[in-house]
Amino acid sequence: MNNNDLDTTNNSTIGSMTSGPFSRRKLLAGAGILGAALVAAACGSDDKNTSASTGGTTPAAGSTGGSTADTTMTTDTTMTTGGTDTTAGATDGAATDLKIVNLAAGLEVLAVGTYKAALDAATAGSLGAVPPAVATFVQTAMDHHQQHLDAWNKVLSGGGAPEVTEPNATLKPVVDEAFGKVTDVAGAATLALMLEQIAAATYQSAIPVITDKDAITLAGSIQIIDAQHAAVLNFVLGNYPVPDTFGKLDQAVAA
Repeated sequence: MNNNDLDTTNNSTIGSMTSGPFSRRKLLAGAGILGAALVAAACGSDDKNTSASTGGTTPAAGSTGGSTADTTMTTDTTMTTGGTDTTAGATDGAATDLKIVNLAAGLEVLAVGTYKAALDAATAGSLGAVPPAVATFVQTAMDHHQQHLDAWNKVLSGGGAPEVTEPNATLKPVVDEAFGKVTDVAGAATLALMLEQIAAATYQSAIPVITDKDAITLAGSIQIIDAQHAAVLNFVLGNYPVPDTFGKLDQAVAA
């Protein structure tokens, strides 16, 4: 579905950002409830998520191929290890990088699936009136996360590792439960905001740990986009778009 199709589908249900069913008051009233369980799952996954799972959950919507990523990654048969001097150090660094890349890819699968579910719900009229700008954002953010996933899977396949097609196993059940309670745009935006904040925090915490230079570059280039997504969603919810002076790590998921 392209943006023109999406706008056409939603034209009959579009409301105003400042009046009618999609008022600022209603946005504020709908925000702030769904995030608590998701934050708890993210913060409590440090012990459980010792490695990224690629099975046991229902695959999120969205393919893992066919899009072009802006960042070109190293596609050697093994991941580089950031110039470590010893074989043991190189092995440890590569293993850590692999865990982080798997974690990142699993978060991206989850993000793609969540935005796809929001898009489907909006098209079906389950979220009420959806302004064109919000509909465009959902489509664009979903496309961004798909390209992020493609880039991480390129790293994995280039290193001889299997691509990730399943969402993060720790967060997926919590997101599914939370999304089942979403009835309007505010609820969907609240859930999406939490996912973007978790992703941004996870990338920020991973960057100092990754040893592969190309992977560091990719993580940094994605983290800033997730922060931009969060700023847009804060604005949609009536919050100040950039509330923090520095990026926070409290919502990061451990590899």
